[in-house]
Amino acid sequence: MKQFAFSAIPKARTEHGGSIRQGRRKLARPLDPKRPLHLVLRSEKAQGKLSLLYGQNWRKIEYLTARLSRRYGVRVYQFANSGNHLHLLVRGKTRKGLQDFLRVLSGKVAQLVTGAKKGQAFGKFWSALAYSRVVEWGRAFFEAKYYVLRNELEADGVLDYRRARAKRSAPA
Repeated sequence: MKQFAFSAIPKARTEHGGSIRQGRRKLARPLDPKRPLHLVLRSEKAQGKLSLLYGQNWRKIEYLTARLSRRYGVRVYQFANSGNHLHLLVRGKTRKGLQDFLRVLSGKVAQLVTGAKKGQAFGKFWSALAYSRVVEWGRAFFEAKYYVLRNELEADGVLDYRRARAKRSAPA
């Protein structure tokens, strides 16, 4: 019987987007309707009047997220708007529903913030593909949920961003 080293067995990918595979060939986004997904949509252009928190943008984005989650059968466990990026912890009933939710949400948020319309293009708003990571249930789920919540509290000014980062990186 042939023995295999553990490294010879390929691991299932759990991450996609962001800068992970930049400059390399495209692969399908790993999605699992039975497990939650941590999504991050980031924009370097989201500053000043284009900020996701500017004026009524934050309220419209929250409403849009809730409306689209109902339409596509996606449950939103945690949501955070940090001004230049959005964090979502979601789970969809189907792969198609998750894909459609992500596609429409990213497009509608960019249109809402930039004011782009048919015949009035703005250009590229998002910095990279939406980052996603499939999260296991249990401890990993609660850590991801806490991470998203912490981002929301930092954006609201309840937690100090620099102090919170320094405490986490300090040796115990």
